[in-house]
Amino acid sequence: MTSASSSPEDASGHAGEHGLDPDAPTQALSYHSNLGQEVVPATVEVPAEEMNWNARYKLLRKLGSGAQGVVYLALREGVDGYSTRVALKLYSRDQSVSEPAHVTEMQRIAHQGQKISEIQHDNLVNIRDFVALGDTRVMVMEWIDGLDLRELLSLKLYKASREMVSREDWDRLNDILVTPGEDHCILRPAAAVDILRGCLAGLSSLHHHEIIHSDLKPANIMIKRTGTKKLIDMDSSCDRQVNLQAEVRGTPYYMAPELIRDREVRYRSDIASLGYVLIEMLTGKLLFKDCNTLDQLLEKKLHLPEELPGLARSVPRYENLDLRLDLLELCTKMIAIDPKERFPDAEAADLGKLGAASFHRQLVKHNLSAEYSRDLGWWIDLVHPFRAE
Repeated sequence: MTSASSSPEDASGHAGEHGLDPDAPTQALSYHSNLGQEVVPATVEVPAEEMNWNARYKLLRKLGSGAQGVVYLALREGVDGYSTRVALKLYSRDQSVSEPAHVTEMQRIAHQGQKISEIQHDNLVNIRDFVALGDTRVMVMEWIDGLDLRELLSLKLYKASREMVSREDWDRLNDILVTPGEDHCILRPAAAVDILRGCLAGLSSLHHHEIIHSDLKPANIMIKRTGTKKLIDMDSSCDRQVNLQAEVRGTPYYMAPELIRDREVRYRSDIASLGYVLIEMLTGKLLFKDCNTLDQLLEKKLHLPEELPGLARSVPRYENLDLRLDLLELCTKMIAIDPKERFPDAEAADLGKLGAASFHRQLVKHNLSAEYSRDLGWWIDLVHPFRAE
C-alpha cells in the first residue's frame, strides 16, 4: 500500500505535496530565467536618435510661491494607466523686467538645474526637466512628500495637532522631539543636529561641484515621510566654475554678514545660514525678528556670537555639560563673524573637528543616540496625514 506522502500525485491528479513532479528532470535556474522555461532576450526595433512624445500634466494644487515662480503639485500621465506626482515650478516674466534680461535669467536657472540634476544626491531635490510653455518656463522636479522645516516647526500646526493625535502619541512627541517655543517649536538638540547633518550632506555634494546654494532657510529644507532631508529651491545658487563674482541672491534674513556687508559669495556663507537655522531650531526663537533694516540685521548678526552662551542656557534638555559645550562650539563656529573662522565648507562642518558628527559621537558616548530620522518621519505622518489627490 502506497502512503499519501510518497505518492507523486494527490487525489486531484496534481503534482505532489509542493506542486513539483519528483520524476521530472532538474531545471537549471539562472538570474534571468523564469521557473520552467528559458527566457529569450527581448528584441526592440532600434529607435531613432531623436525621440519625441508629449507629456500630459494635470495640476492638482498649489504648493507654494516665491520671488521668481509658483510651484504646483501635478499628475504626470503616461499610458496604460500609469501616472506619477511631480512638482512643477512656473516662471513667468515680470513686466518690469526686459525680455532679454528674462531670457538671460532663465538660461542661468536652466544651467544650474542641469548641473544639479546630474549630481543625483539623496539630500537634494531631483530636477527632471526644464521646458517652455509659451513665454513661461517650467521646471519639472520630484514631488517631495513631507513638510518643509518652517511648516513642521510652526506653533499653529503644533497646537492643531493636539486635537488630531492620541494622548499616548502626544506625550511621546513632546518627550522625544519637540516642545513649544516663543516663536515656533523647539527641537530636541539631537533631532536638530540630525536635520543639520542631512542638510550638510546635500550641501557638501553642491560644494564639491563648486555650487553655493545661497538661500538656505527653513522653507528650503524639506523633510520627507521617510525622515530624509532635502534641500530645495536652487534658483539663487551660484556656480563658481562659471562666475567667481556672483550676484548676491537669497533671503537677507538668513544671509551671512559678509553677503550684506561685502557682497561676496562664498562656501562659508552657506555654513553661516545653516548655523542660524540650527540656533532657531534649538531655541524656538526667530533671531532677527526685530530687525527692520539691513543695517539693523547686520548689527544683530555681528553681535550674535557673544549672545550665544545666554541663548544656550535657555535651551531645554541640556542636562549634560559636555553636550552643552559641544553644541555651543558647533553653533559658534558656524556663525563666526570672520568667514575664515567658520568651517570652510559643508563637509568640514559635518565631519571636521567640532563638526556635527562630533556632537553625534558624544550622543553615542552618553547613550543618547536614537533613530531621529525615523522619529521625524513618524512626526510628519502624525501631524500631516497623507493626502490622496
